[in-house]
Amino acid sequence: MFTVGGVTGVILSNAVLDVNFHDTYFVVGHFHYVLSMGAVFGIFTGVAVYWPVVSKLAYNRSSMQGFFNSFFIGVNLTFFPIHFLGLQGCPRKYRQLPDKFRFLVSLSRFGTILATVRI
Repeated sequence: MFTVGGVTGVILSNAVLDVNFHDTYFVVGHFHYVLSMGAVFGIFTGVAVYWPVVSKLAYNRSSMQGFFNSFFIGVNLTFFPIHFLGLQGCPRKYRQLPDKFRFLVSLSRFGTILATVRI
């Protein structure tokens, strides 16, 4: 998570590119990769490691791995295509997007569903 967010942060640190990407989905993808998902995966890891120590209760290992795998793939399917939307100039804060962005938006929506729905 931090690697992709870090690379996009280097791109956004360039003043010329930052002006061009500021009102696009590229910034949204960068923000969510670095802050949101970096923090959430850290919290999940802390709970997974220390909850059994504190409560003396064990997790079902296959359930934990299934949750992690579906959440990891879902988060990456949600936020990685957003970078490409930003590179194509897709503006943020619009309710209706042009049809040329339909495939990446649909892929991002599928990732959101995969990250939130537990199998």
